Amino acid sequence: MSRTLTDNESREPLALAQNTPDQRRVSPMEYARRRSLLRDDPDIDVVDMPTLVGIAKAIEDEAVRRYRFLAELMESRGETSTAAAFRVMLEEEQSHVQAVDRWATSVGQPDVSAEDFEWQLPADLSSSWDNVAGSALLTPYRAFALAVENEERAFSFYAYLAAHAENDEIRAEAEKLGGEELRHAALLRKWRRRAYHRERRPSRPETVEIDSVAMLRDALAQREAAIAAEHLALAPRLRRAGDAASADLLERAIPAGTAPAPIAAAPATTAPADTSDLPAKEDPRHLLVDAQRPLEAMADMLETVMATADGELFDEAAAAMARVVERISQISLRMRQP
Repeated sequence: MSRTLTDNESREPLALAQNTPDQRRVSPMEYARRRSLLRDDPDIDVVDMPTLVGIAKAIEDEAVRRYRFLAELMESRGETSTAAAFRVMLEEEQSHVQAVDRWATSVGQPDVSAEDFEWQLPADLSSSWDNVAGSALLTPYRAFALAVENEERAFSFYAYLAAHAENDEIRAEAEKLGGEELRHAALLRKWRRRAYHRERRPSRPETVEIDSVAMLRDALAQREAAIAAEHLALAPRLRRAGDAASADLLERAIPAGTAPAPIAAAPATTAPADTSDLPAKEDPRHLLVDAQRPLEAMADMLETVMATADGELFDEAAAAMARVVERISQISLRMRQP
């Protein structure tokens, strides 16, 4: 996650927010205090050089493991473009591991092991990836956006370590590492911007204003009907692919009384769809990703409602959210089955 400086590069701490109204340079420490992305205090009293080196190595090793896992996960689900984005980040991180090893030697700590310091990493550095690992909506743009956020979290962590450094030398090294996290975040922002243009993401689609329980129930009924139609179309394809358990799961999860909405090329009844023109063997995980997408879209809608609702409307939306999250979780579990 960081690129260490070579001997001919500046070792001064990176100055941020230099264009403030009074034109004062704001140090990384001050910036981190203003905008820390760490929810919990890392609770490290004194940072010596072995601790700083061990934590730096642990951060890089964790990033490599995380990107490799997510690249393989996205590949297995057929999300090849997102997998490619993670592989780009993986290659970048592998070069950073080597750079940190060289830096550790330069400060006299070549033998410090990352494994001894993994427990001191803030949970925030991995929780965001855990939250999206089962998502069906993780595009390259969103992957790079999450990576940027994690780089900024790592910067906040290094700023904390600098504040608790044993001496000025260690403080300077911690600030240097923190500055490198921000430089890497800037690179990832460029990749994120390119991904945005490649995906041609529109501005957020126009949302329907929901300000009553009746309106919410009507919106949910429409979405449930559309989801039922999609899931009933996917179920026979899952059975054809040899995953009857997932097909049964999709069918059982359709709320009682839901009438599937008509979809293009779909039969008027709920009879199994004609699958004669489909590939002989589809990947069930890819089909489950397709099943998950409309549920996640409904969760996004409910989250928007809950952000401004209160009273009975909030309670109704929260209850619906709990049901949707449970269905998403069940599908995610099925995707992890051998």
